[in-house]
Amino acid sequence: MTTIIDFHTHFFPPELAERALTRLIENAAPTIAMKNHTDGTVGGLIESMRASGVGKSVALPVATKPSQVSTINRGCADTGSACPEIIQFGAMHPEMEGFEAEIDFLSVNGIKGIKLHPEYQYSYVDDPKAFPMYEKLASAGLIVVFHSGKDPGPFTNDHAMPPALRKVHENFPALKMVAAHLGGWMVWKEVEETLAGLDIFFDTSAIYGLLSPEDFVRICRKHGPEKILFGSDSPWYGQGESVEWIKRSGLSDAEIEAVFHVNAEKLLGY
Repeated sequence: MTTIIDFHTHFFPPELAERALTRLIENAAPTIAMKNHTDGTVGGLIESMRASGVGKSVALPVATKPSQVSTINRGCADTGSACPEIIQFGAMHPEMEGFEAEIDFLSVNGIKGIKLHPEYQYSYVDDPKAFPMYEKLASAGLIVVFHSGKDPGPFTNDHAMPPALRKVHENFPALKMVAAHLGGWMVWKEVEETLAGLDIFFDTSAIYGLLSPEDFVRICRKHGPEKILFGSDSPWYGQGESVEWIKRSGLSDAEIEAVFHVNAEKLLGY
């Protein structure tokens, strides 16, 4: 089997990692037993990859404030050039002024996409204020990974529901969308009814132990296995356990191969 690509991972600057992990775990809903499977640093992620047979990981930073975007993206450009195992995405915020120049910076520096987390950014994905940014991202050919569905944190959990993601796709059909957490964390019935079959990608992050293998396989096949990307959500889920879950899920060998790397390679242009 060729290189496994994990399309959904996170790490933090070393001076912030321990504090960030502690805060996020403390803020999680008590019904979700969140724990970290790495130390939250890029070194910890690379160590996990080597132990799990993951060849490359897409790293997804989140800007919780518009003022953070430029600083994060310049750090991302440095990480992407220093760590060949890491496919470093950038950050954007729907309320950032001057987003056009920032997207140009990402393109010039070979960064292939960005992450938006509507809960942490307190912004609805289908708010028209974000539409000019989506238009620019689409014209630049950048991939947009959306946190989708609910979140274990202390949020309203309604900022990225399947109908809103469908609206974004309908308004910007050229936008390369990835709806994380199999289209919507903990709202998979609505995903199946509203998003399955659209020309967008789902990643498999943070579903292990929450969605049955049978439901997973059914949703994958209804959506199209060629539009499913392997993701773990490391450090919150172990990459090795996530890989094994996919292998045992009931997908065919050809479907597993597509999920583990073929689909990601096509989307990334490899």
